[in-house]
Order: sequence, then C-alpha cells, then structure tokens
Amino acid sequence: MKPVLLKAAIATLLSIIASLAISWVAIRLTGGSMNWFGVFMSTLCPLLIAFPASAFTFYQNHRIALAHQELEAAHRELAGLYRRLAASARIDDMTGLLNRNTFIEELNQAGRQGAGGVLLIIDADDFKGINDTHGHLTGDRALAAIATVIQGLFGAEGIAGRIGGEEFGVFLKGASLSRGRAVAERLRRSVERIEVRTVQGGTARLSVSIGVSFVEAGADFSTLMAIADELLYAAKGRGRNQVCAPDPETVTVQLRTAS
Repeated sequence: MKPVLLKAAIATLLSIIASLAISWVAIRLTGGSMNWFGVFMSTLCPLLIAFPASAFTFYQNHRIALAHQELEAAHRELAGLYRRLAASARIDDMTGLLNRNTFIEELNQAGRQGAGGVLLIIDADDFKGINDTHGHLTGDRALAAIATVIQGLFGAEGIAGRIGGEEFGVFLKGASLSRGRAVAERLRRSVERIEVRTVQGGTARLSVSIGVSFVEAGADFSTLMAIADELLYAAKGRGRNQVCAPDPETVTVQLRTAS
C-alpha cells in the first residue's frame, strides 16, 4: 500500500505545481497578480481531486498487477502439473521405465518408420517365491533393482519398459540378432550379481530369464513378442537364469510364421 500512496502523493504534488503555474499564467495575462487566495485554491483543488483520484487509480493498477502475477504463477503451476501428468501417463511409477502402452507404441512407431531390431523379453525368475518368502516390499525392491540395471545398460540406446507384473521389455532399434544375444547375456549376468536387502535384514539373490527376437525391418510388437515370449518360456524350461534366442538361419521363417 505504501508504494500506492507515494505515487499518489507525487502525482498530487505535480498537479499542485501545474495548477499554480496555470493560475499564475492566467492571472498575469489578465494583468492581475497572484494573491494568497489564488495560491490557496490552486493548492486545495488538486489536493481534493488529484490525490483521491490518483490513489484510486494506482491502487487499481496495483491490484491488476498482483492479479497478473497470481495468474502467471497459476499458469506455471498448471504447466508443471501437466508435465508431471504427461510423464506419469508414460512412466511406470515403481520402476521409472516406460509403461506397457507407451513401450508398445514407441516400438511400433519405430517399425512404422521402417526400423528393425531386437526385442528382449525379460522375466524375473521365481518372483512369486520372492514375494512369498520375503514379502511384497522386497519384491518391489527386486523389480526396481532389475529396472536400474536395464536403465544402466540400455537407457541411452534402447526403448525399455515394464510390460507386465515382473516382466520387462527392451527394444534395440537397428541391432543385429548377435548383438541382441550378447547384450541379453550381459544383462542376465548383471542381474545375477544383484543382492536385494529384504525387510527382515537379509538378502535375496535375483536372476532373470530372457527371450530374444529379431526382425530386419518394420518392427511390430505383436510379431516380435510372439517369438520372444515363446523363447522366454523355453529359457524357463531349461532351468531359468537363461538367455534363449532364435537360430539365425531360422529367424526369418519364425517371423513369417508368427505374422
């Protein structure tokens, strides 16, 4: 409020000076001289008119400025909320990876642009046993630990998402089948070294089984998933903690059959 009153006082002072100057000029032009009554009236009128009018105007301007600031702050807050909501619509809260729908859409988008590549379907071994033995909090920690490894290995070059309860997907655009098999094995070994602290204070060892599929161009999630999922179950059947990939000589036939 002080700035408003100060501005009104300055405006009133300028009005008094202008009023005195105009009165003096007008009286001089008529051949008269300025007396105390003229000075009094030239001062009183601006005080009675200019100060209230200026104070009201500056106060309204001040309120409008504050309203604009509040509106801009609300816009910034809404923009931040929108960004957070947009991110939460794409990201799985527990793991920080893409959620299933976003992962599938990004993979298919790459395929529509003509890209091929490798799809890894990664499943945490005996996850139900971890939950039953150590509790669901330990299970959540296990999923987060696996997701951290996936982000560390593929965050810069791959599309990674959580596509099921304890199932993850990684798509490496443009990667060869041999590279896919190699990075899948690297991932398997990295997870094998993880020790998750349980709620009881102990540790739980983790492992994953991985199915690998490949297409040279025009990647499609459904087609790649059908092959990778079948190979994932083959890895489970071989004792878990395995990587199972198609034979390079038969991969084209498999893709044709799956489609």
